Amino acid sequence: MPEQHDEDRPHALYDWSHLSDDPGVWDRVRAGLVLGQRLSGTVARIPRLGAIGIFIDLGLPIGGFVDVLLLPDDTSRWPAEGAITDFLVWWMDPKRAQIRLVPAESRFRREDFDTWCLTNAPTGDPGVLEFFRFGS
Repeated sequence: MPEQHDEDRPHALYDWSHLSDDPGVWDRVRAGLVLGQRLSGTVARIPRLGAIGIFIDLGLPIGGFVDVLLLPDDTSRWPAEGAITDFLVWWMDPKRAQIRLVPAESRFRREDFDTWCLTNAPTGDPGVLEFFRFGS
């Protein structure tokens, strides 16, 4: 069972010093990624359990993020800070240097993920998900 974040207990700030805010770096990283690409990452920070989402360290100069809308309603099913797991590239905004991710494992995705994707898939087209290789 994942460790629950205690709002009253301060947690160590994650060291994001390897991240770049240089737009050229974002352009280069984004050019090497495709929607549905599998990346391994570490859950680096859960700022407000159940409210925002989770920040992921992908070992790249650009950070990853999983939106709360892609995670289970039951926060005990969220991956815990420090967990290493696989994610798929969900979206890459050309202007905002952040790789939007979706958990590869179904246990870390929202309960109605398949149905939800019919109206909320990246690019607005659920057909794009044919190229995503999710885990069980």
